[in-house]
Amino acid sequence: MRLQRLALLVLLASARLDAQSSPEEQARRLLEDGRAYRAQGKYKQALDDFNTIVTGFPSSASAPEALLEIGRYLIDVEGNVEKGRAALEDVAQRFPQSEAAPGAYYCLGKLTLDRASTPAELEDALAQFNRVQRLYARSEWLPRALYASGLAHRKAGRFADAVDAQRRVALEYPSSDAAPAAQFEIGHCLGLMGEYRPAMEEYQRVRNRYPESEWAARALERNTLLYRLYGQEKPAFALDPSYSAGTGDVLKDVRAILLTPDLTLWVASDKTKSAVSLDRSGKLGPSFAAEDIRTLSLSPRGEIVVASRLAVRVGKEPKAFAMPPDRSGATAEALDHIEAAAVTPGGSILVSDEKRHRVYRYDAQYEFKGTFPDAKERHVSRIVVDGEGGISMLGRDERVVEAFDEAGKLLRTLKLKGAAFEVKRPVDIALDPLRDLYVVDEEGGLFIFSPQGQLLTTLGGEELRHPKAVTLDPSGAILVYDDKTQRIVRFK
Repeated sequence: MRLQRLALLVLLASARLDAQSSPEEQARRLLEDGRAYRAQGKYKQALDDFNTIVTGFPSSASAPEALLEIGRYLIDVEGNVEKGRAALEDVAQRFPQSEAAPGAYYCLGKLTLDRASTPAELEDALAQFNRVQRLYARSEWLPRALYASGLAHRKAGRFADAVDAQRRVALEYPSSDAAPAAQFEIGHCLGLMGEYRPAMEEYQRVRNRYPESEWAARALERNTLLYRLYGQEKPAFALDPSYSAGTGDVLKDVRAILLTPDLTLWVASDKTKSAVSLDRSGKLGPSFAAEDIRTLSLSPRGEIVVASRLAVRVGKEPKAFAMPPDRSGATAEALDHIEAAAVTPGGSILVSDEKRHRVYRYDAQYEFKGTFPDAKERHVSRIVVDGEGGISMLGRDERVVEAFDEAGKLLRTLKLKGAAFEVKRPVDIALDPLRDLYVVDEEGGLFIFSPQGQLLTTLGGEELRHPKAVTLDPSGAILVYDDKTQRIVRFK
């Protein structure tokens, strides 16, 4: 009996070893290892494992998952959109019944959504997310696809539909990784609809339900912003006497300032002929050298956009721009009076030319595509892209701020003179996440307007004797450079 039991144990152990060393099990282990490497930021090792599965175990259940991971790597790490898209389409077409297929549809939709600049592209993205919902009701990708469909509705301006989609995520999939973001999006969309009190309540739910998530801190910042502007009888800002940023020549002849989401402050100084960065402790970081910097902005991918008189730097490489010849045999004419620049969500580069009083559009390869939004003369001194894809342009001489969509359709116009106010010398603008507009007037301080064009409040006094530039932090605190005192002041 003991011998029989021993023999049975040996047989079971052998069977277990065989199972562990089977091609299917080997592929599964490689997939787990690759995903672990990716989570650790070891992308080369991760890619090696995924490629080994696709080439060495092509018929395994892990092969579609590995191909999906390769597509995500190509897009997110290498930035190779075309090859990444091809890998994702391969998964969707060859393995429609696999667990990777809904992930491929989601990623294809997200890829389209992130770069969408037309209603047709938004509908294409939405169709991909809807496929996940219709065909893969049990997939782990479903809450993410539903969340992304809410983003598509929001980008199309259908805020009520966006709220409905995000509520489904929050209520039906409260433990999914998409739930905290969906709850935050509910607040954001209500804020865009002007329902500020309900928005604040939804942000508080993020903090109550998901206190350990990254969205909890963001919800607190957003509630702080809303409370300052709309939580009381009138907006309330106070000077922060403890704030200090930059010293010496960095704060002389400042042309522009920009605070990034990670609270790195960029300062463009004509004195130092550079744009320098300061971390949140005030320590100097990377810098860009450039002659006659005009504006600073942030691209949708988080790259610093530096517009100087002769070139625009997007990320690391400065690029000169030119107008195509107007007749056969003529040479291209360089833009040598650049005044502002920005990158749109669709990847276009908009460049304002001071000499010609027009804004020109170039594609991501710096090829000229025409004027924006039309051929009308505009002396545009600032271009700001808001979180909803709106492109706001400050017409300094006309004293007007116009907002357009990616296609050049006019969304909003704010004339900087009304019955109870007048902005005499506008020099800079900023927009918060809910599209409230902050306008710097060299003579009159700072004016804050609602998205509907209502003047909410003004800031001035001794702290703003000759303001020149403005930027905002995520909680709605305002940083303004004052040229008279040569310092950056903060209102909170």
